[in-house]
Amino acid sequence: MTNIRFIPPQRGPVTDYSDRALTTGPLWLLIKDIRVLTAALPYLPLLFFPFKPKSEKQANHSRLASYRDTVVQALLCLIELALLILFIPALISLPGMLFIVALFACILIIRLVAWPTQGPRIAESTVHQGTPPMLQRRPDERWLFINGICTGRSGLQQNVDRISLLFGRKVLGIHNQSYGIIGDIVECLLQRCLSYSTMDVRVANEVIKQHLVDPLVQKVVLLAHSQGGIIASMVVDHLLTELSGECIGKLEIYTFGSAASHFHSPPTSTTTPLPGTSVEFAPCIPYIEHYANEYDMIPRWGVLYAIKNLVFNRYAGKVYVRMGATGHMFVDHYLDPIFPLPKPARLEPGPAMNTRQVGGHRTEAAEIEDADGFLNALVDVDADLEQRRAQKPRKRLVQAKSARQAHAHPASMVNEAGGNAIHATHGSVDGVHRDADDDLMTFVDGNAGKTVKELSRLWKYLGGADPDD
Repeated sequence: MTNIRFIPPQRGPVTDYSDRALTTGPLWLLIKDIRVLTAALPYLPLLFFPFKPKSEKQANHSRLASYRDTVVQALLCLIELALLILFIPALISLPGMLFIVALFACILIIRLVAWPTQGPRIAESTVHQGTPPMLQRRPDERWLFINGICTGRSGLQQNVDRISLLFGRKVLGIHNQSYGIIGDIVECLLQRCLSYSTMDVRVANEVIKQHLVDPLVQKVVLLAHSQGGIIASMVVDHLLTELSGECIGKLEIYTFGSAASHFHSPPTSTTTPLPGTSVEFAPCIPYIEHYANEYDMIPRWGVLYAIKNLVFNRYAGKVYVRMGATGHMFVDHYLDPIFPLPKPARLEPGPAMNTRQVGGHRTEAAEIEDADGFLNALVDVDADLEQRRAQKPRKRLVQAKSARQAHAHPASMVNEAGGNAIHATHGSVDGVHRDADDDLMTFVDGNAGKTVKELSRLWKYLGGADPDD
């Protein structure tokens, strides 16, 4: 049985969490990001492991495009590695203008080498061509996908086709163009540390916004992989300043191996309090889920580091970690183990018992839902992280109240006999969160013993189904 670590969404008042970019300068963020990335480098060889050969049933032209993209990526890696080695000597030895000219020449060479793997910014799934389009059955839904690092145009097309076949929807792919693994990581650093909106971010922002403001659309489901998680988080930052809560509320986000350093979903209203908190804040984006492999280098730098090491960095959504799992490829290492496709024989048209509709075909739901035990695996709630989350707000509360009383009664803070000293008992300040420890254990125990299927929402879309039906 697959071992799944479940990290519940952040709880408590919005004041408990902050975006790291608002508490740390960009230069220091860049230094820290490079340090964390360097620490994750031992996992670099595991990005492609376990290796899965291309399917024999894959179309010849598609296989040729995949081989071409692989050769281009390898060539870009060699060129960028050589440039990285020569950068410091060139900076020291070349005159200023000559160095700038050489730098632009190198960028031009990289773009020319990468050109064959690029194309239009938008790709549309093709697996349902010739069958009744999904829009006729669910005209109020839009499904979008943003790819990750080292993905060419053909890779994007394969990804959106795989998503379309799996969930029975027409899928629109937004191409995050690649310039080699080193170039992509440099771009990630610019996006994460400087909040720089690259062309990929700007295109994604316009496409997603266009669907959210459409009055005929009631649901926009966004899937993102790797660097696509960074782009998705930046797009959310922009949309929160441009659109109403009603429009933002149409959005659902699901990431795989995300490299994002933050995810915002501010509160829109208050509802029944959660255990361990005085008030629960309903997020404006109602559903966000992140899936990650434990030994995948990219989420160890992204979602896993941001949530586990930067405890009070704002990162909305549930997290599911496949413990002991390696690999970063979207289909081979995420979709296949988590949501494997049914056997080809099951995709033949015709009646069957316990069936669902998948793009004009009927397929047995049981074959789609859980072929390798992921959805039926019991989750292990990260109680240690929940404990650390519960402790720090108390310290902040003590410090904040101390500061307020110090401002109002400066003398009383050094005269404890005066009756104005701060007393925190059982992790509380004047009775606030007095029962937090008991509530925390109740919350952890309430999620323990559940399966992924009971906690996850994304699987409920499998085979063309809808969790809201």
